[in-house]
Amino acid sequence: MSIKVVLADDHAIIRQGLAPLLEAEAGIELLAQAGNGQEAWELIESLRPDVAILDISMPEMTGFEVTRKVVDAGFHTQVILLTMHDDPSAVLEAQDAGASGYVLKDNSFEELVQAVHAVVAGGSFVTPSVQEKLRELQREGKTTALLSKREREVMKLVAQGQSSKEIGRIMDISPRTVDTYRQRLMDKLDLHTLADVVRYAVRTGMVS
Repeated sequence: MSIKVVLADDHAIIRQGLAPLLEAEAGIELLAQAGNGQEAWELIESLRPDVAILDISMPEMTGFEVTRKVVDAGFHTQVILLTMHDDPSAVLEAQDAGASGYVLKDNSFEELVQAVHAVVAGGSFVTPSVQEKLRELQREGKTTALLSKREREVMKLVAQGQSSKEIGRIMDISPRTVDTYRQRLMDKLDLHTLADVVRYAVRTGMVS
């Protein structure tokens, strides 16, 4: 079966460049295109594609905002954010919103195809050059900089002994989303148990 895709970018030239490539790619079916965030959300809501490729900076709704709506709605659609921003903090915000992929616009089309297949398979994809910047922060010991704002909040609450259900109520998110944030922060910091999370939070001053 083909991977069903929706493409959204407010720059027509980007859509006109990517659309024929996606349509010609074996195993991918481009369902529709949108020129702003609201249109993108409406297409995702009605078509339920496997993947939504979204520009971050769009009128009416940003790619981050659309991503959060997709996650909150519980759709199976995986989001890949397409952007010019190679700042690691933007990747963290993308992951915080619930995006599975982060691809730079100045990279090759093959990389975007790779990202599509990765996220459909249940994985994630970050442009290698940006991923390297994240690793550099880790090598420098700036590991907490690798955590998004939401991940840091979850870590603090976990360290305070709150359950996923309680954290979800405090943060106004589902317990399943809490578990996702917790697993992600543990993977980033190479922590393996909840006791490790508590010790790390105490050591770094997140809790006393």
